[in-house]
Amino acid sequence: MTRPEKLSRMMTSRNSKTGIRLKNSRLKKRRFHVTRRQVVLIILMLFFFMGTGIGYVWSNFERTQIGYDVSQLKKEEMRLKEINRKLRLELALLRSPQNLESKAVKELGLRQPTPEQIVMVP
Repeated sequence: MTRPEKLSRMMTSRNSKTGIRLKNSRLKKRRFHVTRRQVVLIILMLFFFMGTGIGYVWSNFERTQIGYDVSQLKKEEMRLKEINRKLRLELALLRSPQNLESKAVKELGLRQPTPEQIVMVP
């Protein structure tokens, strides 16, 4: 740019009525300014979000643990039901008249009473 061009530009950059040169330089960048109240609010929000995140993870962990516990209890229930079924079968076998008679004859040496041994009660 030549000197006369600079002069004409400077003259046009002045206010025509007052003759004061206008300062149209670039504006300074605004600094990021945060007040103390805003800092406190940001910290509180961070704690809130961290707390909700931890609560969410904890509840999922607890739900998983409860699922494992329920699974274990169902296995235990099935095992106990099978034991109960076997014990009922054994009880029915031990109460059967054929089994009682065979045990009385073989183990205790008992036999059927003779007609003379039978006493009728009035």
